[in-house]
Amino acid sequence: MNWIGLADHLDGRFSPKGFKPRGAAPVAALLERGTLMFETQVAGHMRPHDLFGIAENVPWARELVFRAIPGGGIAMVHRQHDDIIHAAIRWTGDGRAHTLRVTYAWDTPNGWARLALEQPERARVVTNQVHAPRPQRTDDLRGLMLNHATRTLSKEVIFGAVATDIAPVGPMPTLHPETPIATPGGYRPAKTLQRGDTVLTNTGDIVPVLHTVRTSVPARGSFAPVRLHAPYFGLTRDIVVAPEQRLVLQGSEVEYIFGQEAVLVPARHLVNGFAATWSAPANVADYVQLVLPGHEVIVAAGCALESLYIGRIRRHKARLSASILANVPSRLLPEHARPIHQVLDPFEAITLIDQRAA
Repeated sequence: MNWIGLADHLDGRFSPKGFKPRGAAPVAALLERGTLMFETQVAGHMRPHDLFGIAENVPWARELVFRAIPGGGIAMVHRQHDDIIHAAIRWTGDGRAHTLRVTYAWDTPNGWARLALEQPERARVVTNQVHAPRPQRTDDLRGLMLNHATRTLSKEVIFGAVATDIAPVGPMPTLHPETPIATPGGYRPAKTLQRGDTVLTNTGDIVPVLHTVRTSVPARGSFAPVRLHAPYFGLTRDIVVAPEQRLVLQGSEVEYIFGQEAVLVPARHLVNGFAATWSAPANVADYVQLVLPGHEVIVAAGCALESLYIGRIRRHKARLSASILANVPSRLLPEHARPIHQVLDPFEAITLIDQRAA
């Protein structure tokens, strides 16, 4: 992924060659293919209001805006002169504020676009196909990132970002590429593992790697890197993971509170200033992950971590084609019926960590 723009309430950055250019050429005046992504916290049943967007009148009238709609959901309006493209996604929530990721990806030469709404903490995804999309003016995207006078950036928006590629939606990698993963031959960096290699699980079993997936994402919001510090969580060295990477926690406290041998805890719930901290800010973060046959638990520098959970995505052609596994034939994908352990909610994770610290 080639990310060229990043914005939040503290800063805005735009690089025509991308944040990791590697010889890439500057983008053209019209971006015919790309992705606009932002994350927001909007509770359901709120009044309609603009979340993120920009409007211009020179050299001609145009507008790109994303709005929160009553009852929960997001609407997009892309207007050029009298040509208007509209798309909306309804989202049935519980009335509480949750982080939602909005991804608008367009491919003008092929005549399609996709508006997606995700809830990262619960792995929910809803998409809506958009027909006959229009290209985006690069200057407008620059203004959107750099706080142009006509930009809207609601207080509920966490960050916004622009890429020149089509960003996937659905299951995402969550491990830093250098994360040491236990294998029968010793620890190896996650980025070096390929289909056909084997890894050790937390129970000592040897299982094959079916696929390794990798991507670059904005280092903000639900993608902001978390540093897990040794010797906590069984770690022999510090590792960096995405906030949604789930750790497998075991022990007497787990059995006493939850009546289970083990539970899954997202890394974001563990950030407390010493055992886990937010990593140094950057523009983009690179992540990798492993797809294993039965959603087994991997061992990273001594810490038990969940491998990539993909559910039954192989049965859903549209979801699979929009995901990071789009290029993998469905027959080569496993089915993960459900997470291997209970996934703790924030208040449950806090209760567990407090109990362990007592």
